[in-house]
Amino acid sequence: MEKKKINEKAIVDAALNSFSEKGIDKTSIRDIMERSGLGLGTFYLYFNDKKSLEEKIVLDILTNLIYQAEVQCVGDNASDRYISFVRYIIDELLKRPLDLDLISRNANWALYAKVENDHRFEEADNTLKFILSRFDSLFNVKLSESEKLFIISITFNIVISTCKYSLNDDCVLTIDEMKPIIYKILEKIFR
Repeated sequence: MEKKKINEKAIVDAALNSFSEKGIDKTSIRDIMERSGLGLGTFYLYFNDKKSLEEKIVLDILTNLIYQAEVQCVGDNASDRYISFVRYIIDELLKRPLDLDLISRNANWALYAKVENDHRFEEADNTLKFILSRFDSLFNVKLSESEKLFIISITFNIVISTCKYSLNDDCVLTIDEMKPIIYKILEKIFR
């Protein structure tokens, strides 16, 4: 592994450890860099700020999660496969509250737009195109790639916000009670 990738991985790993230990908001760039063993200035060779680091981490998490979810998909048609895809994502995110927190804070339309327009996010862009290719038949009308991506992002936001809400102490319904509702909503979106 080249030095650049080694340093970036050290920063990401240090950030995740610090986020887990101190919380995302209470972790500073200085905390991350002290934990990484690299100089403070090195951070800015890889990231503009803490937000850009969080976005990189989220894109890595989502890329891995999406590929894992696709492997687990079952069903005879695109709708059933998408529900299976979402079910896997829900179950995994609930096992990993830090990942869920990072995603809920950073996965938004602005991040998707960055992925589409910035060559540094080529792997994440390929992941989005992969999703669109796998679930293209969900769309009954002719839409542009951006429109399809927007619809997929809306469904992800529904899933992420539901997962996040289900972890609240004052949550009225359990995630198992919410899942069938989410699946019905998703089916209606693609009808």
